[in-house]
Amino acid sequence: MTPTMRSIRRAVVAWLLLAGPAFTAAAQPQHALPESFEATYVLSMGPLSLAEMKRKLYKNEDGHYVFESYSKPIGYARWFTDSTLLEKTEWVYHEQHLRPLKYSYDRQSSDKERHVKLTFDWDKMRVTNTINNDPWSMDVPQGTLDKLLYHLAVMYDLERGDESLNYQVADGGTLKTYTFHKLAEETIETPLGRFKTVKLERPGSRDTILWCAKELNYLPVRIMQEEDGRKLVLKLKSIKGLPADTPNTTASIKP
Repeated sequence: MTPTMRSIRRAVVAWLLLAGPAFTAAAQPQHALPESFEATYVLSMGPLSLAEMKRKLYKNEDGHYVFESYSKPIGYARWFTDSTLLEKTEWVYHEQHLRPLKYSYDRQSSDKERHVKLTFDWDKMRVTNTINNDPWSMDVPQGTLDKLLYHLAVMYDLERGDESLNYQVADGGTLKTYTFHKLAEETIETPLGRFKTVKLERPGSRDTILWCAKELNYLPVRIMQEEDGRKLVLKLKSIKGLPADTPNTTASIKP
């Protein structure tokens, strides 16, 4: 495999692993987020389109919210990897915050699989983490999120005007703190039109920059990550279920 092929495969697999990925005023817990929406993104490295990610928010038969994210390689990248990732978080509003109930992570490929489930017991303040059918549990503080739900929490807090974007996340058997810093407000051009955005940074081993559109309940319209000189960009391709007065919100583009 050539260095270029290895770089493409590493980029797609790294993104799939990371995606499971780039969110106080008067409280409005039932309205700060939409009841449902769908968003599709395309991941690129330079001129190459490498992966597609679809995210959905909806209610299940129990009346709980479900946020799911499905990623798969596309285009040239399919020659080097068949890895797919499906994440789901089931959650409710609790005391003006988002509270996770269940989380699942299922990575499939021809050479490796990984299955993770988290079950939150808020009466005991514990989370049970099951990795490939091997369960164990740990204590968690009030307000702990899973590593998919915190993306919605950023949108929710920005919509409410909360400037403190700090999140305790149960991730990989430990409790991690994810912190976002507001860099600027920018109006950016996207394939779906022009949006006023809040530009956020989450520093770390992979620095992540998000542009969250005010007109779309602060949904990220662009996410950029850079590591070891390699820059990955996730761009919004299509959306459905967000404010109807936003230009081109039902449009879609070719990757």
